[in-house]
Parts: sequence; structure tokens; C-alpha cells
Amino acid sequence: MKSRGTLIVVTLVVGILGVAFALRITAAKKKNEAAKAQVEKVVAAAVRTVAAQKKDLPQVVQITGSVKANNEVQVLPRMPGRVTRVAVGVGSVVKADALLATTDGADMALRVKQAEAQVQATRAGLEQAKLQQATAARGLERAKALREKGAMTQLDFEQSETGAALAAVGMQAAEAQVALATANLEMAQKALDDTRITTPIAGVVTKKSVNQGTMANPAMPAFAVQDQSSLKLEGSVPATYVPLVKAGMKVVVEVDELPGKSFQGTVTRIAPSLEAETRRGGIEIALSTRDGVLPWMFARAEIAFGTTADVVVVPSSAISSLGGDPAVFVVKGGKSVLVRPKLGARHGDVVVVEDGIAVGDAVIVSGAAGLKDNAPVTVSGG
Repeated sequence: MKSRGTLIVVTLVVGILGVAFALRITAAKKKNEAAKAQVEKVVAAAVRTVAAQKKDLPQVVQITGSVKANNEVQVLPRMPGRVTRVAVGVGSVVKADALLATTDGADMALRVKQAEAQVQATRAGLEQAKLQQATAARGLERAKALREKGAMTQLDFEQSETGAALAAVGMQAAEAQVALATANLEMAQKALDDTRITTPIAGVVTKKSVNQGTMANPAMPAFAVQDQSSLKLEGSVPATYVPLVKAGMKVVVEVDELPGKSFQGTVTRIAPSLEAETRRGGIEIALSTRDGVLPWMFARAEIAFGTTADVVVVPSSAISSLGGDPAVFVVKGGKSVLVRPKLGARHGDVVVVEDGIAVGDAVIVSGAAGLKDNAPVTVSGG
């Protein structure tokens, strides 16, 4: 009987402990769930939304590219040598053929003097040959007269003829010597001229790579000169728009580095063929106004071709980039939903959505920084 009582007591104790343990587990789960709910409530991001809408928008093609100068050249030295003078600096305005710098030309100058002396010597030799030919020609005329009178032997007459012929050959040789000396002078003068580094175009010096005392190398540009008398935007357009773009079309150009400003432009060239890799056609737009615009600034332009009706648009502020691709967060059921839409052209503050977002979808336009897919959000606006 004592053993049976003990067993009953043990059973009761174990049951009580089991119930207590179960109650503790249940309380812990409730506590964890409450804590989790509290955390989710605390970290819910505050966002502002705007509903996606349908609008009638102008049909446009967007062109992006870099602003370039009318012409730009890299000026290469024509002869290696140590730079003895630099005549310009970055920002200098120069005319075509203007001197930019010189290299050591002492040896070339001596060769020019030597060639000039050789030309003078050969010219003197030519004058002497001319006198000899004239003398020989007169002697031959006298010999002919004497022969007709029978006062000269045949041998003497032939000697007079030979002398006149040799004098003529001598004059030809002297003329050839003058031509050769003149060519040598021209070569020496060209070598001396090549010590002058000049610009082939008028413009502004935008780069200088040499200084007095440094070595000039014909394989390395010494200066860069830009003709900034006119500027142009070079870009490309999709193949479907190439037939629609015509030279003379007026466009408005915006430059990223000059926000809030717009510039007038005119289409001056559209490529007659497409680029094989991109299937786009090259386009060139001349800028009519250029206040503050500099070469190599990034610019964009739009060309309108009509109106597209009932297109879905979202504010440009709703577009972000995740992993290099466009992304939009839409609010559904109190949580953020990451959407990878197919986007079209941008029109002012809105962007066309070709697929992925429907009219009325609440897109997040503020508070999306750091937001993740399926994250809780609290919404204002929309």
C-alpha cells in the first residue's frame, strides 16, 4: 500500500510539472510573437506613394551623347628633339599654322647654311658653263665660215664641233648640279621647319604635354587644339526612328552639368546606315546656343514625332536601380513588392511603363532607400 501511494504521488508531481512546463512554453511563444510583432511594427518603413496613371504623351525619341567641338586635333612633333621654347599654354587661342613650340634646330640651321652655300657654288658653275657654251658656239660659227671659204681643214672644223657639243653637255651638267643643290637646300629647310611645332587648325589649346627642356617625341601628342567655333551633340537613335529623323529638325538639348538650362539645336546629319552591334543610327545635332556648354559634357535631346495615347506612366522618382536594372516598389497589403518593369521614354517628370505596372498601382516615390521586397511599410499619400 505504501508503494502504491508513492507511485500516485510521483504521478501527480510529474503531471503538475508537465502542465507547468507546457504553460511556460505557451507563455514564451506568446511573448516571442508579441516581441516579433513589436519589432515589425517598429521597423516598418514610412513611404509615400503615387498611383500609376494613363496619359496621352508626345511620341519622342531620346538621344544621349557627348558634346563635341567642331574639330579637334592632336598635334604631334614632326621631329624628335629637346624643346627649346613653348609659345602657348592651355587656354591660348591660336590661328591655323600658329607656332606652339620649337625643338632644338642648331644642326638643322647649319645644314641649311651649308646647302645654301652649295646652291651658290653650283649656280656660279652654271654661269661659267653658260659662258663656255657661248664661246664654243661662236667658235663653231667662225669655223663654219672659214670652212666655206676653204680656209679650215676638216679636222679643225670637227674639233670646233666637238668643243661646242662638250660645252652644251657641260651646261646641262651644271644645271643638274644646281637642281640637286636646290633640292638639298629644300630638304634641309624642311628639316629646320620641322623643329617648329605648329597647329593645322585655329582654335583653343586644351592640352599641353611638353615643357621647355623636355624631349619631344613624334609618337606622343605635344598639344591638343579644339575648334570651338561651333559645338555638336553626337549620339544615336533606334533603327525604327532613323527614317523619321531629317536634317534641319529643331530640337531642345539639355546638359547634365548645367541643370535647369536648355539649348537650341538642329539636326545636321543622320547616318545612312546602322551600327552592326547596336542597330542604331548615328546622329549629329549642332548647338545654336551654347552659353556655358563645353566639349565632352554629357547631353540629351528629344525629337517629337506625334502623340501616343493612353500610356501608363509613373513619376521618375519611383524609378531606382538595383543590380544595374530599373526597379520600382509597389505597395500591396501593407508590404513593399519589388517590380522589374519594362520602361519606355522619359517625358519630363514621368516615365512610360511598357510592362510590369498597371494603372492604379501604388508606386513608392519616397522612402524607398534601403527598402527590400516584402518589407512592411506605412503609407502616406497615394
